[in-house]
Amino acid sequence: MKSKFFKFGLPVGVFMMAIGLAFASESKASEKEAFVTGYIFQAGQCRPAPKDCNNISATPCTYLGNQVWSVNNGTSCAAMLFHNGL
Repeated sequence: MKSKFFKFGLPVGVFMMAIGLAFASESKASEKEAFVTGYIFQAGQCRPAPKDCNNISATPCTYLGNQVWSVNNGTSCAAMLFHNGL
């Protein structure tokens, strides 16, 4: 009986534990490094800028000399975006 458990049950248990630990140890760094679509303020409106910033560094993200912002609320660009020298 013990022999059957160690031959079959132990490998299955170790495999299940490995799967569980793989999901438990997943890094959340990828969420911080995700690119954010930026907007620039032109002619009284927030317009999409073809530049993605990732908010990792303290270097301001700019496009054609304009500061790139996040959150497009129609006529309001809410928060400055930054990048790490892309």
